[in-house]
Amino acid sequence: MTARRHTAWPACAVTGLAVFLCGLDHLVLLTALTAIRSDLGRDADAAAAGWFVNAYLVPVAVLPPLVTRLAARVGQLRMFTAALVLFTAGSTAAACSATAGSLTLARVVQGTGAAAIMPLSLTLVAAAVPVHRRPVLLGVWGALGGLAVAVGPLVGGAVVQWGGWQYVFWINVPLGCLLAAAARVFLREPPSTHAAAPASTRSRPAAARQSTVLRLWPRSGVSRGLLAVHACGFLIHAGVFGTVFWLAQFPQAVQGHSPWEAGLRILPWTAMPLVVAPLAGLMMGSTGARPVLVAGFLLTAASSGWFALVLTPHSDYVMQLPGLLAGGMGMALFFTAAPEALLANTSDWCAAAASGVNSSVREIGALAGVGASTVLFTYSGSTAGPAMFTHGLAAVLWAGAATAGLGILAAAATGPARNRFPAGKPAGAAAPEAAAPARPAVL
Repeated sequence: MTARRHTAWPACAVTGLAVFLCGLDHLVLLTALTAIRSDLGRDADAAAAGWFVNAYLVPVAVLPPLVTRLAARVGQLRMFTAALVLFTAGSTAAACSATAGSLTLARVVQGTGAAAIMPLSLTLVAAAVPVHRRPVLLGVWGALGGLAVAVGPLVGGAVVQWGGWQYVFWINVPLGCLLAAAARVFLREPPSTHAAAPASTRSRPAAARQSTVLRLWPRSGVSRGLLAVHACGFLIHAGVFGTVFWLAQFPQAVQGHSPWEAGLRILPWTAMPLVVAPLAGLMMGSTGARPVLVAGFLLTAASSGWFALVLTPHSDYVMQLPGLLAGGMGMALFFTAAPEALLANTSDWCAAAASGVNSSVREIGALAGVGASTVLFTYSGSTAGPAMFTHGLAAVLWAGAATAGLGILAAAATGPARNRFPAGKPAGAAAPEAAAPARPAVL
């Protein structure tokens, strides 16, 4: 336990920074798209620019369940390290791209690496963190993912302002190499799915064991909580990505700010995870994840609703601040609580599979959110002028508030604050609270 205690924070840092890099590349291109299209010329029309984003999101949405199953065979740590190398190679290729086609291909490579990094990082950090310290450390780990999504437009704006769009990708290269090396030092291979599975399950034929893992507790109370956790991931990504995709363009497209100024104006939002995440992690030590998730969705809904009410082409920045602060706090709370909620609603021996499914569901939510918001924006407004842009954005924001409202219901259905099966507990066994009421349930 002592060695584990010493490696907990480095393991959290390595996996958290890896997730940060992958999350950053979701939205970092938003403030750089104009510069990319200008540099690549006719080769990068509006449709191609959309694929610069989608080429990354599609593999991240589709591949996680497949790579987590492969990782069970070749080793999660080995797969995680290889994925970091692949992500770094894709970043290098993207930085060197001279055509829209080569940039799109490079983004596919990046997304393929991220598809393995994001789900495996959770099980790797969980294996390195003592059980009683998981609420705080997993809170920090999850907040880094939320911070990456929020800070993406700011980083993109800064890079475009003082360098070139290529540096959006070059910044990944040294960090990716460093993290790949650090992973071999500070992370350890989690127990294999077969070794950690209940003895009754290990005695079954291989096909039956594989089916059990894939079902993810289908007929138990935990299954309903896990489905609610997946629903939360889908809804938060659909709502946040759908609104941020257009909201991040508002300062430039409507109010005439530079990319750097636009990123700087959302700093109150992007800084919130740094302030809120540690407090939320401490709070989860006594309340569990469910109240934190609910509060995160409440603040996210309030943020979108506020912007929809006050945003005009001439809106004063002070009027926008409440929406920025509420949105930042909402994201910080959700991404802090989500890892614990996932682990609390599944057993150790199928955590990797559950994490892979959850990563896919989140990214599908992001794709659905961007696609639906684009349709809604086009139907209600246009980019023809500030007034039409604001009108379309208002429709998107109301839809985001409604999506977050559904998220409140999903968060409330994630089950008891501490609904945790220890490793090796069969699906039909009673929950720890019922089996041993005198023993405190900890995550």
